[in-house]
Amino acid sequence: MGLSRKTKEAIKTSLALVLVYGIALRFDWLNPYWAALAVAMISLQTAGESIHKGMDRMAGTIPGIIAGIIIVSIAAQNRWAFMLLTSLWIFFTTYMQLQSRKNPYFWMTAGFVCLAIVSAVGSSSAYMFERIAYRILETAMGISVYTLVTVFIWPQTNAGAIRKACSDLMEIQAKLCDTGREKMMGTGTPKDTKMNPVELHQQELAKIAQLSKALIAEGSENYEVHEIRHFWDRFQGLSTALMESIDRWQTGMVDILQMDLTAVLTNVDIFFHELDCRFKEIGQLLEGSPAKHKLHEVSLDIIPSALDNLSHFDRAAFLVLGKELKNMESLTAELLECTHSLTGQTQDSQRPDSIASPETKNPGINFFVFDRDQLRAAAYAAMAFCVGFFIWIFVDPPGHSGWYVMLGVMSFCTAGVQQVRISLFIKPIAVAAVLASLVYVIIMPQLSTYPELGGVLFLCMFINRYFFSGLAQTMGNIGIVNMIPIQNQQTYDFAMQANTCLYMIMVFCFLFALSYIIDAPRPEKKVLAFVRRFFRSAEFLISQLAREPGQRSTLINQWKKAFYRHELKSLPTKISIWGRAINPALFPKNNPGQVKLLVTDLQCLVYRIEELLNVWDEPTAELVRKEMGEESRIWRTRIETLFETWSTLPDLDPSTDLKARLEKWVHLIEEKLDKVLDQTNGKSLTQEEEETFYCRLRGYRGVSEAAVSYAKNAVQIDWG
Repeated sequence: MGLSRKTKEAIKTSLALVLVYGIALRFDWLNPYWAALAVAMISLQTAGESIHKGMDRMAGTIPGIIAGIIIVSIAAQNRWAFMLLTSLWIFFTTYMQLQSRKNPYFWMTAGFVCLAIVSAVGSSSAYMFERIAYRILETAMGISVYTLVTVFIWPQTNAGAIRKACSDLMEIQAKLCDTGREKMMGTGTPKDTKMNPVELHQQELAKIAQLSKALIAEGSENYEVHEIRHFWDRFQGLSTALMESIDRWQTGMVDILQMDLTAVLTNVDIFFHELDCRFKEIGQLLEGSPAKHKLHEVSLDIIPSALDNLSHFDRAAFLVLGKELKNMESLTAELLECTHSLTGQTQDSQRPDSIASPETKNPGINFFVFDRDQLRAAAYAAMAFCVGFFIWIFVDPPGHSGWYVMLGVMSFCTAGVQQVRISLFIKPIAVAAVLASLVYVIIMPQLSTYPELGGVLFLCMFINRYFFSGLAQTMGNIGIVNMIPIQNQQTYDFAMQANTCLYMIMVFCFLFALSYIIDAPRPEKKVLAFVRRFFRSAEFLISQLAREPGQRSTLINQWKKAFYRHELKSLPTKISIWGRAINPALFPKNNPGQVKLLVTDLQCLVYRIEELLNVWDEPTAELVRKEMGEESRIWRTRIETLFETWSTLPDLDPSTDLKARLEKWVHLIEEKLDKVLDQTNGKSLTQEEEETFYCRLRGYRGVSEAAVSYAKNAVQIDWG
């Protein structure tokens, strides 16, 4: 029986640790700890992931060193200027770490390497230069050794991971289209749990994330993937745009379910059959099969005469439905053409023009906006460093200058996972510190040769990598490289070791207390705050509809609009992340399913508000705009008031009363519309004006119905 993958990975990491210590000690390098730390931090499951992280660590070391040199050059003799400049660098690197999707570890490394440099200036510039040179050398050596070990000994590659992730994603999106078609045509089977759209959407999100991870991992170890990376990035962007389009289609479908769609739509079977063929063809191409399906442009046509018997809002719903389905058809066609390019099987299609990239479909936000929560996390990291600096200057407890270094480093590590309570770190770091100290005090003084020391190090790392995972394994890595100090001139000091152990535990306890002083990290409070912020953003964006179409707004107002649109789009995801961190045992009257429904309702509201904002500046008939101005103002005022109420008390307005009021308003506005259209004396609107007109009506109704859906579910949550 062969060794398990867990055993192989534990052996590889342990072997790399022993080798880097051996090399550093053999050549009498300054601090072997740096090489060992590089191994401990970049060890991941596959070669590609480790190579990518190692490259980020090596690249991030350079700007970290440069920043450290600049800070020391400017403020070596001024403690407050030193603290200010270092905290600004920490703030910047933490924010960039949270912003970056491909290289967050690069910015993390740039941050903590700077802290390591400024904390060990020494007595002369020559000493500082020596430390910098050895830091670079030993980091590069640690990365190189681990890379060679993981590549040549039981390599776990990511070969085929991108194609597998793309194929799985297409399969899920094909199922979502099937469920949407069944739901739209009323032929679905409610008992078919395998086709649950909510579960499929969750799987779709997971596959999108898996594809991003595979692009980084396989792209780092495969030159061929790197050469056509722009095609894979294109595929990822299109599939993400398709995910959003399918989601908008699914959430907007509720408005037409009560109608007889077969009397209004044509080519339904042909349209969806073509989509099915495209999904199947993409999957087969990714698996290596030759191209078989020839791309054809199809459309889901609406019978114009059938719309005459529908209300204005129902007509609006059909026009928006057709527009979204056309978008889905375009995206699937571009995905197929992109896959042809990826597999070298480009075909001539009957499509006259290439489809614009998803980035250009919705110009939307043209201003750079900061993410409020990422700014808060960056400020927290900078403040943690400053607090550690004050503790060192005015108290000087065990650990000394290590306080500001460790607080800064740990705030880097926890900035992106603030929903995880710091208290969870205390127990594993305490256990790791005590066990490592026992090895240092009892076992290491008995050793006299490096093979003996190497055996102990190998055993410690193997036990940690094999028997522990997640947070406990990370804390074990920290314990091994920090609490088992190894130098060429080895000395043993129990008092120093006890102080170091105490200092490590105290740092995490203090970081836990600091997190509550600065901003209580209780997930239920965060979810409530995010919901309030969501409706404040929605209120502001709805208020922008008071502006006449074509009327220019100030640059400040445009920036505020961009900021609140970013808030609106990002908050549902944040609510979902923090909602999963809520302890159900503390809130027996609520359950995790209610938070999921809440996120779904908020995401639906995002789509509806975005649709209304996107169509608001489109040209429309002057008579219709003028006559319907008062009704638009009344609707806008009511929705603004509702959102303002929810921004304070998320469940204040009962859904039954709200639904009745909105249905009454819909009836009144439709009556007014009939009168307005009669005033045109039979003159029909242009196609562009008619589409804009109905899209606006659909926007009014969509936002109203999404608000009703939210109220229905929010009232069932025990917010108190």
